[in-house]
Amino acid sequence: MKNVIDFIKDKSYYFMGGTVLLLIIIIVLSSCSNRKVGYDKIESNMVKAAESYYSNNSSRLSKEEGGTIRVSIGTLIENGLLKEIKDPKKKSQTCTGYVEVTKVGKEYSYIPFLVCEGNYEPKYLTDIIKDVKADEYGNGVYTINGELVYRGENVNNYVYFNKQLWRIIKVDSEGDIKLVYSTYSEDSYTWDDAYNSEREDTSGITTDYLKTDIRKTLKDYYEDNFTSNNKALIVSKDLCVGKYLTTDEFNTEKECSIVKENEKVGLLNASDFQNASLDFNCKTLENYECTNYNYLSNKDFRTWILNSVEENSYQVFYIDRRILYSNASSNKKIAPSIYLTKKVLVSDGNGTQDKPYVIK
Repeated sequence: MKNVIDFIKDKSYYFMGGTVLLLIIIIVLSSCSNRKVGYDKIESNMVKAAESYYSNNSSRLSKEEGGTIRVSIGTLIENGLLKEIKDPKKKSQTCTGYVEVTKVGKEYSYIPFLVCEGNYEPKYLTDIIKDVKADEYGNGVYTINGELVYRGENVNNYVYFNKQLWRIIKVDSEGDIKLVYSTYSEDSYTWDDAYNSEREDTSGITTDYLKTDIRKTLKDYYEDNFTSNNKALIVSKDLCVGKYLTTDEFNTEKECSIVKENEKVGLLNASDFQNASLDFNCKTLENYECTNYNYLSNKDFRTWILNSVEENSYQVFYIDRRILYSNASSNKKIAPSIYLTKKVLVSDGNGTQDKPYVIK
């Protein structure tokens, strides 16, 4: 027995040290978890309170598609739907904020904006992008014609949205964020396969984007693949569907000489491919130099684009390492493109493929 007691005494500091270390790890992990869950729980309660508030005040909801209104935390507290919110990290501090409610089809999206000063507040994706600098190789964000554009071969512009991986193309002059699907669709699609009298076959017609197969495909994709909350974050934009000669220089004015207004989803333009390249010799659609230092020029990305061939009424440009063109009736992969509102918030991530920006 004495030997057993002596053994325990000799080893007791190991047990004590291990126990203390384990307790410290548990406390730290619990603290980190509680902080995250604390704010998430508050935001969830804000949404529930706002839903309850508008169930009794439905006349105050916007009746216009995309229409947005706000209800403050103060109003929710005054109506007995929410208790005063204390900062989980600093119990003496009161948090502020509001819930934004947007009409999406027949439903409404509820997005919480919580501010606990110094500890937790909205991180806008646009603000993050504004702070991105070019690295030593030139990869990064550049200002082009009043827009913030990602350029280079290795750029950290990945976004996780709608349970899908996207890439940021640019922030436009209105502050909205253009995304493109990071790879390409599983299925292939025709741009259009209508009968063309110029060819006397079903090579497709490219003269009216409104009537094309690809527009119908994209509209179906939008309706079927996004939740109401995510649709509330997607803004309508005018799509530039102008035509190019196959030997043309890139020209945004020519691209936008034909416009389809107020579309929720589209495809890239030829100029998006040019702007992504850091090679100064990328000037025409035919230039092989456009494939240099260009994150859109890779084997994992290919898609039809919005611009068609000016020389005829049946051919369209597409991206497959470089810009090429084919009959509109050909089957090609697509990478849909959308614009997120400048108000989108980020909950996590640094823009890398392994740790993309996560949209709340």
